[in-house]
Amino acid sequence: MFRTRFSRSLSAVAILTSTALVAACSATSTSATGGPGIEFGASMDVYHSAFEDVEPIELYAQTPGPQGSLVSDKMEIYYDAITEWSGGKITFEIFYANAIAGATEIDDALADGRTDIDGFSSATRPAEYPAINTLINASFLGDTSPIAGMLQSHGWLLQSAYGTDEISQEFENRNMHLLMPSYNGGGMALLCTDEAASLDQLAGSQIAAAGRTQGAQLAGLNAVPVTASYAELYESLQRGVVDCTATSIQNAVLGGYLGLTPKVVIDPDAGFALTFGSVLVNQDRWDGLPLIAQQLLFDRLDVFIETNIRTTWDAIVQGVGEIEDAGGVITEFEPDARERLQSINEEQVGLLEQSEALDDPRTALSDWTSAAAQWTDIIDELGYDSEMTYSEFASFYNDAAIDLNPFVDEVFERILLPHRPEGSTEET
Repeated sequence: MFRTRFSRSLSAVAILTSTALVAACSATSTSATGGPGIEFGASMDVYHSAFEDVEPIELYAQTPGPQGSLVSDKMEIYYDAITEWSGGKITFEIFYANAIAGATEIDDALADGRTDIDGFSSATRPAEYPAINTLINASFLGDTSPIAGMLQSHGWLLQSAYGTDEISQEFENRNMHLLMPSYNGGGMALLCTDEAASLDQLAGSQIAAAGRTQGAQLAGLNAVPVTASYAELYESLQRGVVDCTATSIQNAVLGGYLGLTPKVVIDPDAGFALTFGSVLVNQDRWDGLPLIAQQLLFDRLDVFIETNIRTTWDAIVQGVGEIEDAGGVITEFEPDARERLQSINEEQVGLLEQSEALDDPRTALSDWTSAAAQWTDIIDELGYDSEMTYSEFASFYNDAAIDLNPFVDEVFERILLPHRPEGSTEET
């Protein structure tokens, strides 16, 4: 199976490695409407041959940031891989920094065809996407450590999203194909201008919150959750309008305010609800693609997953450096705050079990909890570190320090492959 190292070089995208999952073969599959396809695990040469008779395809794509930025790289490198593996038959016209549609309008642009493929965070539209936002609100169930936690959150949230029919239906109802329902930028941290690790220190603090569950978590910690837009957050922190924000280190790096919030809390035993995005394709455009093109877009999600994880890790390294340069440190909650947040999270599970967005919310929450525990075990069995602190990680990490191949193989085998576009199989 192909894997990429985090690199802007297309030569890295061209590397082919063996996979323990599926041996590459030349058997093809056919579709009555989509033309011929190929088996999963096929080599780049086989893909090039399969695209020889395919007419050129250009897709309109968008990224959330400038070219080459941390938030754009996962999309850019993924698109580069598609172009490389299609022999240049699939190309992308990329609009950077949400030039077509802002964060809260991306779904509309996808639905009406202004863009063909994009990443979208449903947390920006909770009323329109109540099912996936129920999962977003339950995302505190995962681990928050920099290595194992990052991988566990990708695994269990992806498994849970794929396993919840109401989630895919929300996008289908709005003319969008759900290519990959979940990716994230790491666990949520509490980033503050002053110490905020105990209940006394948190009391009365004005904290920028995202979403209903995060607001309830902060209120339960004696803080005052407030709304502050991403564009206004730096100035709000600078002027003392808000004291803290609950967000990922990656978002804080992008926002440029870690120098203002050097007192950081990330607790491995008591986490906040995080936000995640989904990779979506306009449904009409997807249905009109040849099967081989659909398969390639799916198969190279390995590039997207690995690049997203590595850009997040790069941001953590940069963020820890900025925190330490500002005289700050990443700590855990004091016992009173940790126990309170754990209690709040248990209450939130009970509330989410009453979600009207799911046909059987109690079973869904049970399944999601089991998935989080299952992926904790999977990551442990694969040997990824769960004890390393964020400061230790910043000193340890480089692009060659962690092999993500075993993790991505597990994600494909356990979660993704049953959803791969397929026709009927014919031997050639």
